Order: sequence, then structure tokens, then C-alpha cells
Amino acid sequence: MRVLFILVAILISNELVYSQNNDNSFKLTRDIGRFSELMTELDTIIVYSNMSICHSERYEKDVITKKNDSVFIQVSINDDFDGIAHYERRLYEYDNSDTLNFETIYSKLKNHSISNHQSTLRFEIIYNQSDTLSLFTFGLMDALKVSEYITKIKNQIYNDKDYYKPLLMPKEPVRLPDSSKNDLIHFDELENLFEDEK
Repeated sequence: MRVLFILVAILISNELVYSQNNDNSFKLTRDIGRFSELMTELDTIIVYSNMSICHSERYEKDVITKKNDSVFIQVSINDDFDGIAHYERRLYEYDNSDTLNFETIYSKLKNHSISNHQSTLRFEIIYNQSDTLSLFTFGLMDALKVSEYITKIKNQIYNDKDYYKPLLMPKEPVRLPDSSKNDLIHFDELENLFEDEK
């Protein structure tokens, strides 16, 4: 009986050590680079994005859910130019051979810093309300690159929506109609507008 008790105690302690070393549960901060692979059924990640640059304000909320072994994303946008938009839930397909995906940008930003630049919180990623990851950009050029990258990813998902389409420059300069010459105000005339204040 005593030998059986010792044997059971050893087996239980070995199983506890094994389970602590081989924790297969999804952890956002550890698994952000492979979240779509490692999320389990009905896991949900909420990504709050601050994509504001200079004088424009743009915030996005992405709800990423795994269901039936597929990952889906639903995007809400609040933009000071275009207002509020809610896009339907779409399939998000992760291809680990292609770097244009959320996993790549989030894992790069996780360890990202640029010295002598002020940090700006860009992404607050929440899983189960207790597992949170904050990601930052550093300076204007960094923010522009991250914004461009995120826009390209979302354009792949929402390719039928104009919001994420790249701006196309005209091939030839746009010429103003001749009538617009009549609407020009010369500097002298502009200065006269403020003479009343003297």
C-alpha cells in the first residue's frame, strides 16, 4: 500500500511538472506571432488601433474570432473625415510564407523601439480581458509605415471597400479651368481684407 501511495505521488508530481512546462493554452503576449494558428475554438481578440497621424484622427476596432478552425475579422472605423463605418465579418487567412499579415506586424512591434523618438500607443490588443498587449510606434515615419502596412493587410480582406484602397495619382497633372483664373486673389487684395482691423 505504501509503495502504491509513493508511486501515485510521483506520477501526480511528474504530471504537474509536465503540464506546467507544456502549457498549450493560448497566451496573447507569448503567441502574438502565431495567434491565428494557436487560438482555440471561439477565442476572441479585440484590437483597438489608433491610426491617427498629424491632424487627422482615425481609430479602428478589430474583433478577431476563431470558429470552426477558421479565423474571422470584423472591423469598425471611426475617422474624422469619413465618419463611422462597420464592416461585416470576413475570413482572415493567415499564410506564414507571406509576411503581409497581422502576425508579422504585431510580433515586430512587440519588440520594436527607436531611440530618440517619442513613443505613441498604436495598438491595444486584448484577449480574455486579462491578457493585454500594448504596441507602439516611434515618430511620424514609423507611424506612416505601420499605417501603410495595416492598410495593405485590410485591403486584402476588404478588397471591395474603398476605404482601404490605395490613393491613385493621376497620370497627367490636373489643369484648372480658365474660369478659375478669375477667382484668384492676389496678395495685395488679400492684405486689403485685413486693413479694417488696423
